[in-house]
Amino acid sequence: MTDVKQTPSLAVIIPVYNVLDYVQEAVDSILNQSQLPAEVIIVNDGSTDGSGDLVEKLYGQHPRVKIVHTPNGGLGEARNVGTRVATADFIYYFDSDDISVNGLIAAFNTAWQKSTDLDIYAFSADSFNDPLTHKADGVQHKLMSYRREMETVFSSGEEAFNVFCRRGNFIPNAWLYIYRRDVQVNNQLWFLPIIHEDEEFTPRLFFAAKKVVVTNEIFFRRRVRMGSIMQSGRGEKNAIGYLRACEALEGLMVSCRKKESLATLNNRIIENLVLIMSIRKKAAKPFTAKSDIDLDNLKKRHRSFELWLANNTLFCWRVMNFARKQMRSRVSA
Repeated sequence: MTDVKQTPSLAVIIPVYNVLDYVQEAVDSILNQSQLPAEVIIVNDGSTDGSGDLVEKLYGQHPRVKIVHTPNGGLGEARNVGTRVATADFIYYFDSDDISVNGLIAAFNTAWQKSTDLDIYAFSADSFNDPLTHKADGVQHKLMSYRREMETVFSSGEEAFNVFCRRGNFIPNAWLYIYRRDVQVNNQLWFLPIIHEDEEFTPRLFFAAKKVVVTNEIFFRRRVRMGSIMQSGRGEKNAIGYLRACEALEGLMVSCRKKESLATLNNRIIENLVLIMSIRKKAAKPFTAKSDIDLDNLKKRHRSFELWLANNTLFCWRVMNFARKQMRSRVSA
């Protein structure tokens, strides 16, 4: 009699860097799930505030937890380290200052039981202000919502990418996806040592994946911390992340055959280029010659009316881009 696998094995990879005040709540939100992952891999990325010692104290003897200590190499490389350690069928990258909503793993297991060939499970998220750092200034701060607004199954990651982009809700953040480890390993999809590494990584993941299952259920809560990487002023390092993302998108265009996908990839490159141009304009320090050359070469390869408009009147480009997204969203609805 052959045993039938009831659920896939899941590895939750949690990079940790100087999050002493948050890491216990984050890890506990995974370990307190109604259904547990096969392994939780905590990668202490050279923390200097005692975070590494704390996770050893709290979870060093936990049967499902593996702790790896590395010199500081950045979020992307910490994820790569965790992936190399992982042995499970599926991977989930979770940030060490955020909160996982109970029911995520159970919902993923249910989705897998209905579609055992799924490669990516995509869900929704919301955000909240961190009470430890948020200034009580009386101002109502707008928080990001990461809603899918759909419950569906796509036959390929490429199809899902096109629909998400057309609807204006392609979200590259890795903490919104559980995906099959073999898709990453077999296609040599690793994170680069850059800021905004998800912008470079996630489109490549989607184009390598087959079936994608999507839910509108919220299973992740993003903590907005004043002074965190994503909340700090933007400069050349941010621009470099988006430059590498543009190059990755160009690489996908080389092997792409569908007109819709080519157009979608090109539109995303244009949006990233406009963002880079805006960062360069507002940056406190001028870019290095290499970054300026990389940007100029990308602009030449994607010369268009849109880039000309953004370069001369950014406000007009934003109005046009917003109108276009609204139109596409209505068509896709």
